[in-house]
Amino acid sequence: MWRKEQKVDKEILFYMSADTLEDVKPIGDVFDLRGKVAVVTGTVGLALSVINRLAECGAQVVFGSRTEEWGTLAEETLKDKGYHVSYLKTDVRKVDDCYALTGFAEKTYGTVDIVVPAAATWGARAFVDMKEEEWDDVIDTDLKGQYFTVQAAARSMIRGGKGGKVVTIASVAHRGDDMTKIAMMTNYNAAKAGVLGMTKGMAKELKQYGINVNCAAPGGMLTPGAMMNNLQSSALYGAEWDDDVKTYGLGTPIATTPDEVALVVVAMCTDISNYMYGQLIEADGGSQFSFQEKPWSYTMEGGLHG
Repeated sequence: MWRKEQKVDKEILFYMSADTLEDVKPIGDVFDLRGKVAVVTGTVGLALSVINRLAECGAQVVFGSRTEEWGTLAEETLKDKGYHVSYLKTDVRKVDDCYALTGFAEKTYGTVDIVVPAAATWGARAFVDMKEEEWDDVIDTDLKGQYFTVQAAARSMIRGGKGGKVVTIASVAHRGDDMTKIAMMTNYNAAKAGVLGMTKGMAKELKQYGINVNCAAPGGMLTPGAMMNNLQSSALYGAEWDDDVKTYGLGTPIATTPDEVALVVVAMCTDISNYMYGQLIEADGGSQFSFQEKPWSYTMEGGLHG
């Protein structure tokens, strides 16, 4: 225990800190994923951006979705860029398909090091009118699909004995956020809240194997999936619903490219997340905040804008 009269040698204390800089990995190497094998679900929107960035960092990526046309186009597009990617038709609502995707990754490239279960679906449906098949489709894709995709990949990581990175995909919907003054996404709210709880549980179990499990929660993004799902809701609810979406959606931040979120996801797939377990990172354009729009400093005497 230090006494007040004891003097601390500040130079010694400084070098205690400075010496830790000697062995740090260069930042370029932190993002170098060469030799890593990644599994991603989904083929457009956020998934495609994640696949692209993982491959750009050097990872070999296996990805799957149930829309074979999109999968084939994604594989061709990314291979044309010189990336090592492979597509397998996969329906994440089926546990056997989740395991087949990991098996394909092991057969093609080796044991899995990274998994990002990004496949998702949703649609605006009134709670009092929700049909069982609509509930099941969203829950099975967005929650069950993530659970068993990660389970299959985690088993591969454990077999490989090198640890790994898991980044689950929630949404700001986990906190009840949806379409302003419209709502009608209770199945999606439930699924994404479940993803967050699932992430924390997996993180506690998988740390012993050197596996970091964390979660990214995107906000609104301009994606093909969003456009298709809005068209389906439009067909069901009509012109008045379209008008309300346009009117009330003006204040919601929308990422014009899902790459803005993919950058966060891919960073969490690197050594950046080495000291993170069960954490949620929200990339939502600040949707919870009401941002100042004018530099009011000029109203003050001597203010910056005076």
